[in-house]
Amino acid sequence: MKPQIIRHGEVILRPIISLPKEVKFEKKAKSHIVAHSETGHHHVLDSVKNIKVYSWNGRTYLEVPEIGKLWHQKTGTDVHKEHKVMPSLYEVIIKKSFNYFSRAMERVRD
Repeated sequence: MKPQIIRHGEVILRPIISLPKEVKFEKKAKSHIVAHSETGHHHVLDSVKNIKVYSWNGRTYLEVPEIGKLWHQKTGTDVHKEHKVMPSLYEVIIKKSFNYFSRAMERVRD
């Protein structure tokens, strides 16, 4: 199965062909919080093998070595559907919206 764009609340995982040359290796882990939530309802990516996390220019990149699981660390009725994440390189994009009161772009929060 070919990797596809995954939308999970305000989080988007976009498959990419290669990492930018300038990336900096941050860590590797079997579980990684892709997006933090101020209420503790984080978006978490789990894998049996270590996920490698990179950063560059304010962006985050993930190297997923085998099928992973993106899930919402929340209980109740308003929980995002769990997604399979195919092995690939991904750019993490956090959706933004324009706040007309502050007149600035802000990260979407759920």
